[in-house]
Amino acid sequence: MKCFVWSPFLYASETWALNKNTEKRIEAMEMWIYRRMQRISWKEKVTNKKVLESVGLQRPEFLLTIQRRKMKYYGHLRRHDSIQKRILEGKIDGRRCRGRRRQT
Repeated sequence: MKCFVWSPFLYASETWALNKNTEKRIEAMEMWIYRRMQRISWKEKVTNKKVLESVGLQRPEFLLTIQRRKMKYYGHLRRHDSIQKRILEGKIDGRRCRGRRRQT
């Protein structure tokens, strides 16, 4: 699973904006994959806790991996001087032009 599913799914996950709805969907996808691996049908009424026990996990780990990668990327941006760091901090050198902003 980590080779064929996680690799493409985690591509650029550092830049995702996670909210509660997205987190629920990611966790549901992970549980669906575990159920498919164990050949557990949705009709069998097996709880997520039992599925995780059969796989050998305490809790779903996909979101934890994404959060760890996001923190690593944030640290990378803070250490290096780049346009992303400037955008993240909101500091841009220089001054604005006088007058009203042009309509584009």
